[in-house]
Amino acid sequence: MERKGNLVRLTDLSEDFIIDLKYATCENFTGTKIYQSGDCWLDAHTAEILIEAQKIFQKDGYRVKVWDAYRPIRAQKRFWEIMPNDDFVARPPDMSKIQKFRPTHMNGMCVDVTLTDQEGNEIEMPSPFDTMDERAALACPLHSPRGRKNGTYLKQVMESVGFQAYDCEWWHFYDVSAEPVPFSDYEI
Repeated sequence: MERKGNLVRLTDLSEDFIIDLKYATCENFTGTKIYQSGDCWLDAHTAEILIEAQKIFQKDGYRVKVWDAYRPIRAQKRFWEIMPNDDFVARPPDMSKIQKFRPTHMNGMCVDVTLTDQEGNEIEMPSPFDTMDERAALACPLHSPRGRKNGTYLKQVMESVGFQAYDCEWWHFYDVSAEPVPFSDYEI
């Protein structure tokens, strides 16, 4: 199995995921392809707990679709150039000053996911991916009952295995069950 520092390719560990990295396409908020590859890389521990979650979802008749995982620092800088908004895009780190790391896409300890049925059709969720307004929050009162129920189920299962949901984006989860590792800039 190939590794890049702490990172492993998710599909080397499990074939059960649907990988649809939006930033490896032009179908994202930037309108441009940011990643050079659609390979899904995650911190090894983060991948393990995502596989645990996938097993729970699978028992209930669902599959996990991954929209984003590891993100090189250079990609984070590009996002910030396009949308400097702290609610939806993390400010790129100044690596010369950083002393403590936290789980982010830049160390492969965050995932953006949704659920599909067994055939790979996305189920109804609170909003589309990368909705850059209040509808992205699970707590938004504008969601349909089914979208809210499915988003709440996603959050409950992800948190049961060691992730923490991000309040402003129903699809975004931090691995809070492992010590954060340094950010990296591997080309993917």
